[in-house]
Amino acid sequence: MKAKLIILSVVSIMLAGCSSARFYHDAAPLPFESIDYGFQMEHGTVNGTDLAWHDSGGDGDVLLLVHGLASNAGFWRYNLPDLRAAGYRVVVVDLPGYGKSGKAFSTPYGMRFYAETLDALLASLRIEQATVVGHSMGSQIAMTMVLEGSTRVRKLILLSPAGIERFKDGEGRWLKGAVTPEFVIATPEPAIRANLAANFYCWRNDLEWMVEERARMAKVPEFERFAYAVSRSVAAMVDEPVWMKLEKINVPTVIIGGEKDNLIPNPYLHGGRTEDVMRIGEEKIPQATLHMVPKAGHMLQIERPEMVNRLIIASLAGE
Repeated sequence: MKAKLIILSVVSIMLAGCSSARFYHDAAPLPFESIDYGFQMEHGTVNGTDLAWHDSGGDGDVLLLVHGLASNAGFWRYNLPDLRAAGYRVVVVDLPGYGKSGKAFSTPYGMRFYAETLDALLASLRIEQATVVGHSMGSQIAMTMVLEGSTRVRKLILLSPAGIERFKDGEGRWLKGAVTPEFVIATPEPAIRANLAANFYCWRNDLEWMVEERARMAKVPEFERFAYAVSRSVAAMVDEPVWMKLEKINVPTVIIGGEKDNLIPNPYLHGGRTEDVMRIGEEKIPQATLHMVPKAGHMLQIERPEMVNRLIIASLAGE
């Protein structure tokens, strides 16, 4: 029982939901393709998979935004307008298995596969170089792009990055065994709601779209394939670590962490301060700088978008 409670407390946080008085038991199912991100997506076959992305177009320097575990491109809705207004060409992607992208059981979900897919997307859009902005798991994928030798990454901006915190073998096995597709599917709405609140320093009612989206999309048949992708993604984060290779990241890197991040470090397996983990990244990555955002949790790009957007734009301007 204790193990199950820990799993619910740690993993459901990453899956979705919020602390709110509303429930969606009687709400209509929400197909993934019908989720409203606030911007349009296009589809194409990239690296052998059906991929969805948004390309703002324009002649400015390119930013590639990569979402985290169990989320989607819509989690950048508070960032895209400011970045586009600053003159950047912004590409926002749904990783395979997530959002409006394809969700095949045969897809080899993994950090290297995701890195190769993003590199192939940039190639298909004839983008020679981009700054890759990753959130959480998206940051580990972004670092993997560099470590796997991609020449298309000009700079990394890592928000609440996964991959810096080290997990021992036993801890990794526990996480992989905990996050099964069945667990993702069976996570009850009350547990999802209570746990996502831990992603934020202070939950806002205008973020209710997160729980509604998660609860309604769980009612569609495609959700089983999404749950499989989430489970395989967790396994890949454990099986394809980057923490021991940080010194080999050879591009300028900006790390942005939330001072009140309740996910990093893992509060049950490690405990400690988020800033201490982020400092490891700053110390080990040769060209890294760190910014800690006050009054922000793990979803800092949603909770403090104005400050995060300013930090991204300033770092690109060399300030």
